[in-house]
Amino acid sequence: MASSRLITYFATATILAGGGGYYYFQYARNAEQPVAYNTAAVARGSVRQVVTATGQLDAVLSVDVGSQISGLIVKLHADFNTLVKKDQIIAEIDPATYNQKLRQTEADLASAKASNRLQQLNTERTRELSAKALVTQQELDQAEALLAQSNATLLTREAAVENAKVDLARCTIRSPIDGMVISKLTEEGKTVAASLNAPTLFTIANDLANMRITAAVAEADIGSVEAGQRVTFTVDAFPNRSFAGQVTQVRNAPRTTQNVVSYETIISVDNKDLKLRPGMTANVSIVVASRENALRLPNSALRVRLADQASAKTGATPAGPAATSVSPTAGPGAATGGATGERRPRDESQGDGSGRRGGGGMFGGDATPEQREKMRAVMAETGITSFRDATPEQREQFRKLLAERGLIPAPPAPGESTVTARTVYRLSGGNKAAPPEPVSVKIGITDGSVSEIVDGLAEGDLVITGVSLPADATPAGQPPGNPFGGSRRF
Repeated sequence: MASSRLITYFATATILAGGGGYYYFQYARNAEQPVAYNTAAVARGSVRQVVTATGQLDAVLSVDVGSQISGLIVKLHADFNTLVKKDQIIAEIDPATYNQKLRQTEADLASAKASNRLQQLNTERTRELSAKALVTQQELDQAEALLAQSNATLLTREAAVENAKVDLARCTIRSPIDGMVISKLTEEGKTVAASLNAPTLFTIANDLANMRITAAVAEADIGSVEAGQRVTFTVDAFPNRSFAGQVTQVRNAPRTTQNVVSYETIISVDNKDLKLRPGMTANVSIVVASRENALRLPNSALRVRLADQASAKTGATPAGPAATSVSPTAGPGAATGGATGERRPRDESQGDGSGRRGGGGMFGGDATPEQREKMRAVMAETGITSFRDATPEQREQFRKLLAERGLIPAPPAPGESTVTARTVYRLSGGNKAAPPEPVSVKIGITDGSVSEIVDGLAEGDLVITGVSLPADATPAGQPPGNPFGGSRRF
């Protein structure tokens, strides 16, 4: 019994000693391993800020050709993709019925002419006899009335003949414009009925060398779009090719789909090689601002936040920087945790005032406590408790008050951009071992991956875009995993 206890005590002491040694060496190794910074040099290049939308390609002029009369299609002179000229015959309807109607109306006209001639002779005789006082005034008036009635009947018969000729001419269907047949909706031997409306037989596009895109631009972006702006777009049929266009019109009529308001924007497209076809879906990028040979900064540098390593590990007085940024491969909306591995609490006030994520926003990390307090006061003044539940009128009033009180920049004019101040971390002299120094920079337009630097940095400056720790290192302030089991969870 005593020997069993001795063995148990010895095994327990061995386990404790091994665990303590593991923890000691793990802490020592982590303390010795320095933080590695991911960096990028500020360089010059082009920056384009775009508004994206989708739309459909269509011909500038597309005409539906139909039939105004009913009948049997006896001949088609056009098919899909047929090039046609104006007044060219493209279809024929059986004219037998309309030829018969024309002969009938011509016969009625001949009879009316004969009756009218006889009535004219009778009226002339009555006038001569009335001049000699051989007939009464009543007989003369009756003869004049019969002649007027005969003249009206003659006009009616002439109109019927003209109507029959028009119907007969409509048996031959001609192209109203020069263009290409892009749709055929009938076949030879098919009967068309035009009792209530004109059935469509063909759809002819005027000129496929010049097309247009009708793009739906969201209300949040329409303020920066105007006629004359350059456009690039792609279609699924040619995923590796970019096409060019130009905004020609921004229509004021709104379209609401599932509570989303958009505005039709017309984009002209040059299609000389006829690669683009009507009905294709275009992924449009409208260039609302462009800078050439501008200083550029990776957007990942704007998301870096460096805390103090000493305070993160021990809670002591700050002594050096520690990693608190996301990986440079993380998306714009990725959370930036601290050096302890803890997730930073989400500030409910962050955002641009419209409930959308991204950017520093009105309540971004660079806002001072005084600015935040003033913004919350404006929220209370406009009756906003949550941006998600705020009405468009409340959001617009909120932005207007913020701009009036200097809390946010005024909205930029089309083609211009708002300059914002952000903080980045620079390594002096391009030395990666140098301590990071925070630098306030002014940021202009962005294309989503890089941003224009208006002021604050020079070409060649080395900035931190992310922080990477060794794969086997434990984040500062967090105990190492259990050497005898799974990783420890917090």
